[in-house]
Amino acid sequence: MPSTDLKFLDPTTYMETDAWENFSLPSVKSALVLTVLGSVISCGLCTFHYLTRRERAAHKGALEGFDPVSNIEKGQAAAVDGDDDSSDVVGGGRVVAKPRYPAVDYLRGLCLMFIVTFHLLWALTDFGFLPRFPTKVSFNFPVSNYVYFAAFYSVSFTWANLLFIFIHPYLYYLIFSIATLLCIYILCWESEISGVCLIMLCVGISLAIVHEDRVKWRNVIIRTLKLGVAAGALSAITYTFMPRSPIYFGAIHCITLNTLLTMFFIRVPRVALLGFICIQLYTIMVGRFPLEVPTNRPTVDVIPWFHNLGYCLLGLWLHSVGAHKIAVVEIIPGKPIHLEDTVFTFFGRHSLTVYLAHMIPVLLILAIFVYSQ
Repeated sequence: MPSTDLKFLDPTTYMETDAWENFSLPSVKSALVLTVLGSVISCGLCTFHYLTRRERAAHKGALEGFDPVSNIEKGQAAAVDGDDDSSDVVGGGRVVAKPRYPAVDYLRGLCLMFIVTFHLLWALTDFGFLPRFPTKVSFNFPVSNYVYFAAFYSVSFTWANLLFIFIHPYLYYLIFSIATLLCIYILCWESEISGVCLIMLCVGISLAIVHEDRVKWRNVIIRTLKLGVAAGALSAITYTFMPRSPIYFGAIHCITLNTLLTMFFIRVPRVALLGFICIQLYTIMVGRFPLEVPTNRPTVDVIPWFHNLGYCLLGLWLHSVGAHKIAVVEIIPGKPIHLEDTVFTFFGRHSLTVYLAHMIPVLLILAIFVYSQ
């Protein structure tokens, strides 16, 4: 299919050329902006790390002796939804937390910070502080570019954990900030797609945990209503303040729809894995799904539901093989890092609040830019 230059692009498209072919070092201005932004993000993460240490310690302590299987039989399954009331304060100010799976919270929080950084960089490009991301695209999946993305982040993750172990935990956040900014700057479209896909992966795992003993329809209804209200409010705000490019089907809209569709596969994880494979093959070989949301309308954010449904289904299968039970990362034998020792689990527990809170300043910046044109 011939390449095209569009202002608003289907997020399942990618840069036509290899990621490194047109890469050049950032200008002095761009380097300064990236340095300042990286410093702000690092300082923010370190601050939250310090402020949330008691809550994270409580959740870490709640996992000691927690047996998910026996607790499910007693009707006391671990909490998994973002923004759950998962801790209580008892006498003396001591925090008592309900047990949660830290792997899900960690991955959700990590992806959320990645998306927040992406949106901040995107807003800065609109004001001319950074060069615009490339928009020349071709329909298909760039396997080589995703290999670059995975390799870059894997190496960065390893170094971050080594610094966490041997020097200081705060250096973990410095490496994360640098790696995320460089990844987005060099591999912008792969970064956007990967961040959203990982969020959908968390959605699938979370749904599988909530309904692993039986399907709780009351929970499905409450969750859908909560997400629906949030999605509707976001659309209403953008239609009011940004009528020329409102959000008609963004991330929260996509999560709401895919939550309902994923429920059809909740008891059949192997079928869900087959569904994931079929969806990816269809996207690679055919392209756009006929029932996909329109992506040619002006908007500041649009997320295709069909492609991302596959990652929700993959999350169901990962739960079936126990991926959600990971609580410790041990790169060096005898030197474990508990996932609750990082601030990302805190962000994962309050994901909806953090996402909506970060959208307010981003949308204000974009609204100012739109009206200034």
